[in-house]
Amino acid sequence: MGKIYQNQSQILLRELIEIYHPDSYDWLSYQITKQNFLTLHHIIKRANGGSFDLDNLSLLTKKAHRALHICENKDLGLYLEINAFFQEIVALKTALDSYYKEESKEYKKALTRVLYKHSDR
Repeated sequence: MGKIYQNQSQILLRELIEIYHPDSYDWLSYQITKQNFLTLHHIIKRANGGSFDLDNLSLLTKKAHRALHICENKDLGLYLEINAFFQEIVALKTALDSYYKEESKEYKKALTRVLYKHSDR
């Protein structure tokens, strides 16, 4: 049988999936689908000295990843707070418990407000 994962990104994605066992939602509470597949997000950007290893990566769907980088330009504080949340999760090296799942939902709400300028009403 041939090699299934041919590049470093695919290998790391596979390793992260094995460690964190994502269910049907990613770390920002976006649903994982065939069209909204999992991608790798660098917690600390490589341009800022971040490494390309498990301790600096999070699993995000394509939609969540795009939304997070749009947020970076609109609300840097929220972007940094979400990345700190990812660092905390990565340090655990285990599937998310109920506390982190609730936090994830709250971050998705905050991200949505920033992206679409929704109020708390």
